[in-house]
Amino acid sequence: MNEKLQAFLEYVDHHVMHHWSSLDAVTHRDWLSALGHDALAIFHFDATMIVLVTVVLCVTAWMGHKYIGRIPSGIGLVLERYLLFIRDDVVYPNFGGADAGRRFVPFFCTIFLFILLANLLGLIPLFTCATGNVSVTAGLATVFLGMAVWATLRQGGGRALVHALLPGGLPGPMKPIMFAMEVVSLFARTFALTMRLFANMLGGHVVLYAMVSLTAIFGAVAVPSLAVAVCLYLFEVFVAVLQAYVFTVLSAIFIGMMVHPQH
Repeated sequence: MNEKLQAFLEYVDHHVMHHWSSLDAVTHRDWLSALGHDALAIFHFDATMIVLVTVVLCVTAWMGHKYIGRIPSGIGLVLERYLLFIRDDVVYPNFGGADAGRRFVPFFCTIFLFILLANLLGLIPLFTCATGNVSVTAGLATVFLGMAVWATLRQGGGRALVHALLPGGLPGPMKPIMFAMEVVSLFARTFALTMRLFANMLGGHVVLYAMVSLTAIFGAVAVPSLAVAVCLYLFEVFVAVLQAYVFTVLSAIFIGMMVHPQH
């Protein structure tokens, strides 16, 4: 039992510190050898999962493109409903309507689907959860930061960026202080987006692994923990959708605050 417990602890430590695998070490991976573990090892890397998610996104875009100018049905209808949801409930309310928000719709549609697919694929055996890697979530948050600065500059140049970081009507001595605080706040939002997605996805997976490992460690007496693991798995599906939505909505709010600080 001590060997199995040690194997599980080593796996969790490896997953948290290195983010390369989503396979349960308590199984000792004997069954993977029979399935061709060496051939499947490519799916242990987050870089592979990012490429896989990108391919799925491209296929989805291609499928949706076929319905342009036609009455959508099937997957086309689903994609249309999804686009309308992101446009009408996420983008337009935070960008002051269609005039300013229309050009941001593709960005938020893409980022939501990217995070959602990465989250859901991480729940499939043999795949790793790319969004459980802080480097991946930091990359996504950096994309948000770049989009926020670019959108503000595109809106009105350097003056618009200064106006977004410096509220109007302040006394002269307060302006440097407030400007510094707003700059720190912008990077704090980026950090918050990074850690929120990373911590929620990684934490849920570690708890799920712990529940499953109890059976391997303690045997039949811990079988009821499998029922808890099934409930946690279903809850993780909900969390996968929720975290994609939260990241997208917060990004829309933060970017909208910079593009239209008067609102």
